[in-house]
Amino acid sequence: MSKGISEDAQIHISIAFLIKAMVAVAVVVGSWYQAQMQFADHERRIKELENKIVVLNASVEGMETQHIKELEATNRSLMQRLGIKK
Repeated sequence: MSKGISEDAQIHISIAFLIKAMVAVAVVVGSWYQAQMQFADHERRIKELENKIVVLNASVEGMETQHIKELEATNRSLMQRLGIKK
């Protein structure tokens, strides 16, 4: 015959153990929350850096295009001086 839990059963927990368990739970929850906040901060900073990279790439492309146009104009001018191209 299996013995079930009776209605008169009592559980005794020391207050010190209960406080230690609550502190441990608080530490775990606090650590998890802090880690989540750090991950969110890192994600935000990565997004900002990605946006800056996009802007810098566009700026460099614009500078390269402008430089190529200047080189082509200089090349055309030099070739005209040499009489190679009109």
